[in-house]
Amino acid sequence: MADNSHRAGVTTVQRIGPWQVTTFRPPGFAAGGPHEIRIEPAPDGDPQEIARGISSTVLRQITTTTPGQDLARQRAESAQEAALEELSDVLARTSKGVTDEYLAVLSAFYVRVVELGQRAPIQALESITGTKQATLKGHLRAARQRGFLTKVEGKAGGQLTDKAVEMLKGTKVGDGTGDGRQP
Repeated sequence: MADNSHRAGVTTVQRIGPWQVTTFRPPGFAAGGPHEIRIEPAPDGDPQEIARGISSTVLRQITTTTPGQDLARQRAESAQEAALEELSDVLARTSKGVTDEYLAVLSAFYVRVVELGQRAPIQALESITGTKQATLKGHLRAARQRGFLTKVEGKAGGQLTDKAVEMLKGTKVGDGTGDGRQP
């Protein structure tokens, strides 16, 4: 490996146990992983650990994200959590029972969870709402049957229908109020 100290680009150094890991990205390659990784014994590393060699555990701990990418990811996750919390509050304020209003809000909540990249959206909804997965599946099936949510064959997802959007206009999301209807 070449000495990165005289090259243009981004060099990061990470300490993992007795090892010093240096990664390098040339200019213009801000996204993706590093182009070079150098693992060397740290100057003050434990000689006995160094003698055992580099383990797969050390390799898995190498940070390969672009500097600043972690911060951007954390901000995005924070915004996602806030959006889900807001939808959860609206869901809690809706009328009890399987009403059209409830199904429209649940559909919006479901679409948002899918958009946020949740691999198991029903499981995520269960943990957020406290409602059993089987019940949520039935409610989403009813939302599709009543025309609030489109169907996507073979995978999670769907879009809100115009009917759902109209229903949601009566539920103000963002200011903590409803449209005057009693929950």
